[in-house]
Amino acid sequence: MDQVPKHTYVLILAGGGGTRLWPMSREAFPKQFAKLFSGKSLLELTLMRALRITSPSRIFISTIAKYLSLVKKEAHKIPPENIFEEPVRRDTAIAHGLGAAYIYHRDPQAVIINLASDHLISPVSTFVSQMRSAAQTAFSHDLLVTVGIKPRYPHTGMGHIKAYRKWSDNGSFLLGERFVEKPSLKLAQNYTSSGKYFWNANLYVFKAKVYLDLLKKYAPKTYAHFPRILSAIGTDREKQVIRLAFQMAPSISIDYAVAEHLRKFLCLPGTFDWSDVGDWNVVWQNLFKDKLGNVISGPGGRGEYIGINSQNNLLFLDKQLVATVGLKDMLVVDTPDAILICPKEYAQGVKKIVETLKEQRLTKYL
Repeated sequence: MDQVPKHTYVLILAGGGGTRLWPMSREAFPKQFAKLFSGKSLLELTLMRALRITSPSRIFISTIAKYLSLVKKEAHKIPPENIFEEPVRRDTAIAHGLGAAYIYHRDPQAVIINLASDHLISPVSTFVSQMRSAAQTAFSHDLLVTVGIKPRYPHTGMGHIKAYRKWSDNGSFLLGERFVEKPSLKLAQNYTSSGKYFWNANLYVFKAKVYLDLLKKYAPKTYAHFPRILSAIGTDREKQVIRLAFQMAPSISIDYAVAEHLRKFLCLPGTFDWSDVGDWNVVWQNLFKDKLGNVISGPGGRGEYIGINSQNNLLFLDKQLVATVGLKDMLVVDTPDAILICPKEYAQGVKKIVETLKEQRLTKYL
């Protein structure tokens, strides 16, 4: 397998919005750029992991135009030609496809480890080892390989992977049976208790050609423009052809477009800690707490705070002093123009605030 490392690439998707981390995450500055953990952004942490997997020349980043300068600032080690724009947001199926096209154009034997820019993972050494193992298997067998996360609790906001039978070629991998998108609570409870399902963390690994072939088979409307994209890469028609493709393509995720159709794939159970940092409660769970369970942090470090009889709170502070009395299990996120106050158990509901701001046309807060 000595040939696999030189054909191993990483594709990072960094074009998402992150509405559940409002007011820190905004449309112009989404969560992957916010310095939430140890003074580093989630994108910085993702890049650090990617650089442990392969060389900068084989790392590609997909984003949208408004984030291009932010990405280039944080990804200064990555060649500029490896950072490309999605003309408009059309979800992940075509974003993965465009990355696969660029990488395939450079290396027809390429195997791609696909990473989101907003995950928190540790220990990094275990993650890197498992992703390399997945890449070797995907390279050798022309199959889609996914790394699944063992469910910690019934989760209705996560897609699931059914996989429990060992693969005869390598017992570390399981035979994937199906992908299931966000289940009802009852189904999620059944999935978790059965021991046969994993969370789908979108840690997909596949050869570039395999993914393009899967798009052609299962998502022909998404794939339709890719022959023209492949022939246009590196020419003066490149941007025009890609723009047209994105304008005409449906908005659909890789999960719905491809994964849910598969009945032959492999799943490698992840043995590392993983979080998608989907809301402020998850941020609280992953930061250092004082003896009363309070997380006191902020974009510039620890903010000014006085707490009396207050415990198990997240205080994400800006420049002004925040004081609380008798506050328990709450989120307080202070920014220069907006303050969020919310029970931790309602952290997922922050998305509704963003929807309301849009409805009331309070765009300056988005």
